[in-house]
Amino acid sequence: MPFLNKLLHKGDQEKSPEKDVPSAHVEHPPSSLSPSSSTIINEAPPCYTATDSPAESDLTAAFSNLNVSEPSIPAFPNEDLCLAHLKLLKTFHSLKEDVGYTDGLFGLWDARCELPVVENRDKALVAMREKRWSLYIARAVERFEDWWLKVLCEQEYATRLQQKDMKIHSDFIDFPKRGVAKVWSTSMLPPIDVLMVWHSLMLNPRNYLEDCMRFGLKDLWATGMPWHAVNIVIDTSFNYQVPEAAKERFTNATGHHWSNANDHAAKTLNCPRCSQVLEIPWTTCAANEKPSLKEIMDMNGTGYGDRDLSHICHKCGSQINHDLLRVAKFKREVENLIMKDYPLGGTILSPSTGIPDAPDAKSGSCHQNSFPNRMITVELKVKMLELIDKNPDTKPAMTDVRDLIEETFRSKSALKKINNGRSTLLRAECLSVRKMMSRYWQNSSIFALELGGAVIRQSVFVDKMASLDWLHSPAARETMSRLLTKYKRFIEIMRLHPKEVCVPTLDVDLAWHTHQLSPKQYYEYTFSKCLKFIDHDDKMEEDALSTAFEWTSKTYERLYRQVYSECTCWYCEAIRSKHIDSSSRVFGTSKHEKVLDTFYTSGAARKCDPNNSAHISAHSAVRVEESEIRASVFGRLRRRNKSEMKHAYDKARQRAEQKGRTIPPRDDYYYTAWGYPYMMYGPYMSPMYVGAPTYYAGDPCVMPVGVGMAGACAAGSCGGTVAAGGCGGAGGCGGGGCAGGAVGGGGGGCGGGGGGGGCGGGGGGC
Repeated sequence: MPFLNKLLHKGDQEKSPEKDVPSAHVEHPPSSLSPSSSTIINEAPPCYTATDSPAESDLTAAFSNLNVSEPSIPAFPNEDLCLAHLKLLKTFHSLKEDVGYTDGLFGLWDARCELPVVENRDKALVAMREKRWSLYIARAVERFEDWWLKVLCEQEYATRLQQKDMKIHSDFIDFPKRGVAKVWSTSMLPPIDVLMVWHSLMLNPRNYLEDCMRFGLKDLWATGMPWHAVNIVIDTSFNYQVPEAAKERFTNATGHHWSNANDHAAKTLNCPRCSQVLEIPWTTCAANEKPSLKEIMDMNGTGYGDRDLSHICHKCGSQINHDLLRVAKFKREVENLIMKDYPLGGTILSPSTGIPDAPDAKSGSCHQNSFPNRMITVELKVKMLELIDKNPDTKPAMTDVRDLIEETFRSKSALKKINNGRSTLLRAECLSVRKMMSRYWQNSSIFALELGGAVIRQSVFVDKMASLDWLHSPAARETMSRLLTKYKRFIEIMRLHPKEVCVPTLDVDLAWHTHQLSPKQYYEYTFSKCLKFIDHDDKMEEDALSTAFEWTSKTYERLYRQVYSECTCWYCEAIRSKHIDSSSRVFGTSKHEKVLDTFYTSGAARKCDPNNSAHISAHSAVRVEESEIRASVFGRLRRRNKSEMKHAYDKARQRAEQKGRTIPPRDDYYYTAWGYPYMMYGPYMSPMYVGAPTYYAGDPCVMPVGVGMAGACAAGSCGGTVAAGGCGGAGGCGGGGCAGGAVGGGGGGCGGGGGGGGCGGGGGGC
């Protein structure tokens, strides 16, 4: 298939804009292996591994006295901010360990894993610990929502965005610039679990901007992460210690206990059918005293924090499940649209640039991005409001919403009413529907994305940072300086190649994440460089991620004459091997080969542990749940990718042997979860254990793709990752659309950099 070749070899035939950039080779990260950087262009960059064993008193020197006061937050992150961020990540990691290993938390006791029915005790303990963590996150998301509404919105006297506000062009367009950063005291900080959820929301920049705009939180947007206060309350042992005033403030405002573990044992909500107040236990996993092996290993129950939620309303007899709650959320949004003029999620930012998208005088009532709001108001409001009726036997789900939209797409008379006489759908209108639907699949919260899954995926990155442990390196500050330079180059590559997808290494991703936690500065910086608000969506199909990483690595080497991924695992060796084109060696050593030789001859490679180095950042990697038709396409793509990687590895191994070196075995890659090793094909893959099957909102590392799949778009708009929570636009996670362009490509598909009827104009980060 032609789009497979495009995915696997994209950019090979493109005329490179790099030729017009004379300064491409000027800036190089300073080397910690050399007293001078004057000859750095001919030197391999040093590894991030510490070479000395510092005294115990020096272990905290790098982060014990940081300058991160709010008024001085720079436009581009600095070493202090990155180190403060690492402190916070280490605190999150310690929190995860504490939660997972606390026996009896939420009634989940390790003793269940000792029952005779259990065949693999260690694996059962992994499921138990992951379940505790998943429940903790689910509860944290609910607590964060209350804090957002009852503290953040109240302290800013915020008012919700209305459609009429979008017509006041300057105020709406300038929202990202209008806020005033506030200085937070330590008494304003929330509990650590709530802070963790907020952190994950901010690391989805366009979603965070949308949520701040919809709730009128312009000052919160301008403030970003309150680094000064956060840095004060995290000590050098990574304990989060706030004053009593903070605990009282949170408890009084939200009604929640300060500690997640000590908060309410049941979730209180209103029945979507009869409004009866219900109390639903968070989990029933511990209810059965004689559980089966499946119950122990799957750790799934029927509580609010379990995937198979099932609770009967004692008043109307309705079965409460997650499908019903998601439809109830959508129904509330429709009611707010009709009664209060609140626009639906996904309809206020430009899909191509990520900036506020206001209707102009020309588009008027037919503004393309507002198509979903018009469609609901003009044509579907009655049908949408009738999705949840008084009959307890009906089983409404978001697939019913999708079916109603598909029916509307097929009706020319309906389209004429919606679009003032025009009966055809524009591509931008299809995209707006996809973006709108992405806010409601598997998401019953008030936010633009399902936050618990975002936290779980982000925890993969947190674990990596804890493993690398740059905080305790004697060269920590120099390491931060180097990765900031690499990040600046990363943004430059995105500027030069707006139609490509750039995938970061772990070191680049740390700087990138740190920048996003100052959202106003990040918005202004990326827009000034790339003419778009670069997104960082956290869902990208594994093989598409690997393909895009290969392109990023090759481009970085070509521009800066240094290896991109300073790692010697089999995967990184194979990726670098693919950069060396045998045809380019006719007249001598190729440029990429010279870069690789320098990496090894300098001694830098010897200091890069293949099991613990800054290679591809894959926390955004997800597996695709395909429809039957697309399964064959993805299967072919995976087989071809693995075949090419095997060939590249063999080439790298042969080359290493010629040079007197060895590289790690191809099958020697493990990811450790709760002390249990999981074999993985490569570091670009999604860890299969993460959150599954214990997380209540579905598998956070799986992405439904294809028309007809739950979570996919309405037929006629697209069946790709926009509806599944992916990107859907230039500057997002995937070549102008979905999953790096891996999905679709033709006939109205989503990818291919906007080709073949695709939905995007290209690139950005992943």
